[in-house]
Amino acid sequence: MVATHIRIAPLAATTTVDSSVLRDLIYAQAAPGHGVEHIRVRAGPHGADILAFIDSDDPKEAADTLHRIVDKAISSNPLLQPWRII
Repeated sequence: MVATHIRIAPLAATTTVDSSVLRDLIYAQAAPGHGVEHIRVRAGPHGADILAFIDSDDPKEAADTLHRIVDKAISSNPLLQPWRII
């Protein structure tokens, strides 16, 4: 299992999203084949840090998996439309 991290931030400083809502939106995009074991989200005033534990032995593969999942969550949920991976 590999821990990997990604940060997202809104384009508008006034845009916020609850940590638990964000976690649920990301989990909704994770398919069984992705190997996602756990997702933790810490949201702050300027963005959100997402930490995921991916069932993999390859850190790059785990990071790529999280990036794809978060990117899909952003593109498929209107609540996250103003957010970007930074």
